[in-house]
Amino acid sequence: MMERYREGFFAYPSEPHDLVSTIESASARVSEKTDRVSISIWPKINVFGASIPDKIRDRIRNADFFVCDITRANPNVYYEAGFAIGLGKPIAPVLNVSFANATSEVKKDGLFDNIGYKTYENALDLAEILCDPPTANIADLHSRSQNFEQPLFLLDSLRKTDFRNAIVSTVKESRVFFRSFDPVEEPRLSTVYLINELTSSSGSVIPLLPLHVDDAQRHNLRAAFVAGLSHGLDRKTLLIQRSDQDSVIPADYREHVLTIRSEAEIVEEVRRFANEALLATQSIRRPDSQKVRSNLQNLRLGAHSAENEFRTLENYFVETSEYLHTLRCEINVVAGRKGSGKTAIFFQVRDRFRANRKNTVTDLKPDSHQLSLFREELLKLVSAGVYDHTLAAFWYFLILSEVLLTIKKNLEIRARNESKALNDSREIGQILSEFQIEESGDFTTRINRLGKSVIDEIGRLERMRQSISPDRLTNIVFRGGIPQMRDAITRYSDPNGQIILLFDNIDKGWPTQGIHEFDVRLVRLLIEAMDKIGRDFSGIDRSFVPVVFLRNDIYELLVDQTPDRGKAGQIRIDWTDRAKLKQLVLRRLQHSASMPNSGFNIIWDHYFERTVHGRDAFDYLVDHCLMRPRFLINIIHNAVANAINRNHDKVSADDMIDAVRQHSNYLVGDFGYEIRDASGISADILYTLIGVEKYLTKEDILAHFSTIDTDEKKLEEVFRLLLWYGVIGVRDKAGREHFIYDHDYNAKRLDAEIKRAGQDVLFVTNAALHVGLAS
Repeated sequence: MMERYREGFFAYPSEPHDLVSTIESASARVSEKTDRVSISIWPKINVFGASIPDKIRDRIRNADFFVCDITRANPNVYYEAGFAIGLGKPIAPVLNVSFANATSEVKKDGLFDNIGYKTYENALDLAEILCDPPTANIADLHSRSQNFEQPLFLLDSLRKTDFRNAIVSTVKESRVFFRSFDPVEEPRLSTVYLINELTSSSGSVIPLLPLHVDDAQRHNLRAAFVAGLSHGLDRKTLLIQRSDQDSVIPADYREHVLTIRSEAEIVEEVRRFANEALLATQSIRRPDSQKVRSNLQNLRLGAHSAENEFRTLENYFVETSEYLHTLRCEINVVAGRKGSGKTAIFFQVRDRFRANRKNTVTDLKPDSHQLSLFREELLKLVSAGVYDHTLAAFWYFLILSEVLLTIKKNLEIRARNESKALNDSREIGQILSEFQIEESGDFTTRINRLGKSVIDEIGRLERMRQSISPDRLTNIVFRGGIPQMRDAITRYSDPNGQIILLFDNIDKGWPTQGIHEFDVRLVRLLIEAMDKIGRDFSGIDRSFVPVVFLRNDIYELLVDQTPDRGKAGQIRIDWTDRAKLKQLVLRRLQHSASMPNSGFNIIWDHYFERTVHGRDAFDYLVDHCLMRPRFLINIIHNAVANAINRNHDKVSADDMIDAVRQHSNYLVGDFGYEIRDASGISADILYTLIGVEKYLTKEDILAHFSTIDTDEKKLEEVFRLLLWYGVIGVRDKAGREHFIYDHDYNAKRLDAEIKRAGQDVLFVTNAALHVGLAS
């Protein structure tokens, strides 16, 4: 059968000239080389008297395939690429490797990790690529069924500005559950992930950021791609920006951007959109049910982030000992590294406690460090001795008000059938109003209001030239309401139930200059305030059970600064057992395959090849995950996506090898951010190790780091952090490699191995990162 004639549309930036001329020359050569393919380029579209964006979208719709040049990131091109994928067009990303840093910049972003791109150096190379265009519809390959539990998708930003916080708070308040991409948690964003998320969503919320905001350029590029994909899939799409934005919106989607002028307008527009998206779940075009999908396409391993699967997590959650200790109220601090499963425990414990209607369960998850204003003003105004006094009062008042709000919300639900519940709810409303506690917004909004009101009152007293004593500051925070709120909680809570407080994310989004001593004290005072509330309630026949979820590095500093280290019950989530990781993956495979009683090998062999280079495949993947559940799930997701793209019946060894490489590139960037947040040093620190040997002396490593920073004390701190995170380990005299997780995350035990290795000790880059650094 003769090959069908195919027409492609080529999108690329209008500059630099060298790039444009090469593309134009290559496109012209295609017709000379074959009569089965032709290429249209966007500058030659006849748009006289017509809308350019509409014409471009029409050409993409009518094309058989879409080509885009990603050598220089361009928002119009990214939008058009997303739009083409959403329409189901085969897509061919190309990159000119003769341009300096082009490949490394694309790798940093991650969008094209799973779908791949081809490289060229000149017009002849590019013409060869264009003569053999792709045929796969990747949107169809990776589409997901409608997610009715969490139908909205939100593109989050790195910096949690007031603009962004107002949007997120409004979505939460709308009660339309959502999933999100958060670059704080995941610095790289892949196209396959976006296809999974957008095809299963009814709508997407996409903030656009002004250029003065950190990471705005990268965020707005992602926004362009997500907007194009959402439009191509015909999903509800809210592109939103502030009226004072200092960036120019690209022509392709300028007409679709909503410009707002105030927070009230954000609330109105976002709430309206969330409700529209919820209604849209009933009318979304369903995938062709007659089309046969492969086993791999039907495989669902869940999200790598608990926030994006909290409505379905119970189907495959592994009840670890850490979870059971928390559920039995034996601890009040859960500490773990990023990606270790703290938030999964948070959601599961919350839902289990909520199942008992006698319990009052308050779950607090501020989206970022919302005490910054309060914190900075106190740093200016009061002495270190007053900090503790005032902040303890701040936490005490805040916790009581949030518990009282929870009781009120529970009563409002019961009030539909009980008149007494309605009266009780109104009485609580009067108490809250008396102390200026507003119910509108989420916890993030309320903590901001409380902080601002305290600062305003301090400012008022200063203008009146009145002294600000510790007692007076405490009274400003308490507002005289502690006894009344405590009595109300006692009166309206069930004596046969428990008052549960779960607090997560207090350390999320902290300042990037490193962990400040004050922030650790802030957490310590929170724990002490919760302990005092527990004692106060125990004297009035109420059981108060608080649990704080913390990053492990914060917890270690907290322990160092706490005089009575054994006072607070604590547990650390440290994954050192491969069998436990295997159980985590097994539960997800069993749920997806509807094979609840099948063993690991049976289900694994159904989807994956058994070995990689003669090594057990699962062990190979674990070797590259730094013993973190999130990372392991990410690698498996990548491997499955690679297999689907290559039309494989099973995930092959090559699919897994490439998945490890893709994830390694992600880790190099991800750990850069973790190190920056802990030490304040540049997030690019690990890029200094690109191309290094696997085994290095400490002096070699510090010499590479010195190209970023010359402060020896800081570099020494970063070296210690890399050991603590497991990024580097030590090689003993017998050639064995030791990482911190091999010794139950005991840093002193690892130090002992370093000393045993002697003066000629060599350090080893973890395989999980070395793959990316070496490639």
